[in-house]
Amino acid sequence: MTHPVPPLPTTTIAPPSGDPFHSSGQSPGVRTLHLLGPGAVGSAFLQQLTGLPVRTVAISDSSATVFDRNGVAVDSVLRHKAAGGALASLPRTERIPSELAVRVVAADIVVDCTPTRAADTQLAVARGRAALQNGSFLALCGKNALAAQVPEWLLGAFRGRVGVHAVLGGAGQQLVRELLDLREHASSLALVGNVTTTVLVAAIERGASLEAGIADATARGLLEPDPTLDLDGSDAATKLLLTWGAVFGESWQQPRTLAAVSRQDIRSLDVELVRQRARRGATTRLVARGSRAGNDLRVAYEEVPAGSPLAAPPDRVVYGYELPQGLRVHTGLAVGHERTAAALLDDVRAFLRAEVRS
Repeated sequence: MTHPVPPLPTTTIAPPSGDPFHSSGQSPGVRTLHLLGPGAVGSAFLQQLTGLPVRTVAISDSSATVFDRNGVAVDSVLRHKAAGGALASLPRTERIPSELAVRVVAADIVVDCTPTRAADTQLAVARGRAALQNGSFLALCGKNALAAQVPEWLLGAFRGRVGVHAVLGGAGQQLVRELLDLREHASSLALVGNVTTTVLVAAIERGASLEAGIADATARGLLEPDPTLDLDGSDAATKLLLTWGAVFGESWQQPRTLAAVSRQDIRSLDVELVRQRARRGATTRLVARGSRAGNDLRVAYEEVPAGSPLAAPPDRVVYGYELPQGLRVHTGLAVGHERTAAALLDDVRAFLRAEVRS
């Protein structure tokens, strides 16, 4: 049930009355969209959205929400953000919590591009829950909310209404399609889901220092807003938690937390050992592993044969699921802002196709 919302201080944002597709003269085929987080990924997503039967009616950042049921002036908002401006400095905006904005705008599609921050997990969960309780389709690129809610959001009443393609680096749709089969037959997971560490390992193998590799990854926009999440294994651990929760978790169980995952920091890596492996024709990858029991969740740097499915090149991620017949591998190429935005767009397209079929 959608929770009641308090009155807004102005009438700039108002709950849609009647059929939201007809209240502003839209055709029934047009779906409304609310973007959360117009940063690098969110801006790229809006630019790629052109041509789809979708109308962007709200954009929220951490300061405010700009809303227009007839369609937000997206180009103007993006220019304002690119110049360093906050939405709160634009006219006709509402300085209300993003969860409340999601509830009141009640768009058909909510795309959450806000950065992954551990401290913001509950806020991210609240935004996602508000969207789903409204009946919206929710497309995510951040990991923290999904890791906390994954069995409920992917398997419960909200099944089919959460897009996770971008969360798993372009491998999310494969997981969703095969989830029931994986839940029945998989015994363990082996993931190489953090591209940044693969890039750093490749730099070390070429003879560069770790510091030079970090500088290169930063310049390419591969590091998380908080680089520590990549360097200390927390990003890989969070992806392990959400994948483990999807395949082995239950909604009535307490979700595993980062404290349950043993993590290796790349700054503890033996650089010479990495180069020795490369000279022998092998490589090193940050591999996240866990079994159905869930008492052995770990993230560590391992020697990987060059021909192994886990020897992912620096432009992709690999999610491996151990089945009786062998390792089933899902790969993804949604690395960097543009590809992450394209993965979000794939989820929106899938939602629109499902709407047409229904």
